[in-house]
Amino acid sequence: MSIGARALWLLCRSVAILPHWVQYGVIEPLIYFLLRYVARYRRRLILRQLTDSFPERSREEIAGLCNDYYHTLAETFVGTMTLAGMSYNKKREVLQVVVPEHIMEVVKGGDFVYLSSHHNFWEFAQFAGLAFEGHLTLCAYHPLTNKAWDELYYHLRRSKDSLPVPSSQLIRYYLQHRKDGVDGRRMLLGLIADQNSPPKGDVHWYDFLNHKTLFFEGGEQMAVKFGMPVLYLSMSRIGAGRYRGEVMMLYDGKESVEKHTITERYVRQLERDILREPSRWMWSHRRWKYYPDPVTGRRYTRWSSRGERRERIVRED
Repeated sequence: MSIGARALWLLCRSVAILPHWVQYGVIEPLIYFLLRYVARYRRRLILRQLTDSFPERSREEIAGLCNDYYHTLAETFVGTMTLAGMSYNKKREVLQVVVPEHIMEVVKGGDFVYLSSHHNFWEFAQFAGLAFEGHLTLCAYHPLTNKAWDELYYHLRRSKDSLPVPSSQLIRYYLQHRKDGVDGRRMLLGLIADQNSPPKGDVHWYDFLNHKTLFFEGGEQMAVKFGMPVLYLSMSRIGAGRYRGEVMMLYDGKESVEKHTITERYVRQLERDILREPSRWMWSHRRWKYYPDPVTGRRYTRWSSRGERRERIVRED
């Protein structure tokens, strides 16, 4: 690792070795205070996206959700740092995974796609792979421009049970190891599928949280092409830094489905999870940068960085 990455790792490690009550009873409230009252981190963006997504809620309710979200964000910061000291048993403890028996039978001995989201703590979502013996979790990620931070996140995510792979190289890596697997293990292709997808080519807009929304469809495309099942992880918080993950099947790898069907199932389940715990999704991320032109459907308006709609900034297909 570079010097910068080592320094960041030592910071994370210093937090990871602390008792749980210090991590979430002292450090997490301090981070919350800094985000909420000092930095007021992306507050305008958070409030706008919450208001647009839940138009039926009052201003007081929206403000309450915004405040709760800062707690979620602070917990996420602490959880990320604890990755520097995660043992196998600790991983099984912080994410309690429930996998129905019939799903185990479907994926046994084969590769499959595993879709998660930014609802609750997504970095722990990779630990669901521990429930599937004989599988290596390939964690698709977008490399960061800052090399020190990119190195840090790579090493935080890397373990004998999971391998971070840049999203642009995931298909190539899978094809290279499809026949024999990786060190004798089959592959679990982990994708966080609720990120922004730029409007390129023949796009499909999904109804999601009162918006027309674009989603990455790579998971669906790979599953259909290679006949792989698609699983979804529904996470809920059960305590500070503790989560429960229920694994659901979106596609069995054999069903004949129309285009966009698998992604539509993902979107509907994700929306149900967010409505159940609305403050647990990543509202500080600019999720809706584009929307379809009401006339042509093929021009896209981007939100400005300050959260204001700029009608003249358009992008042609």
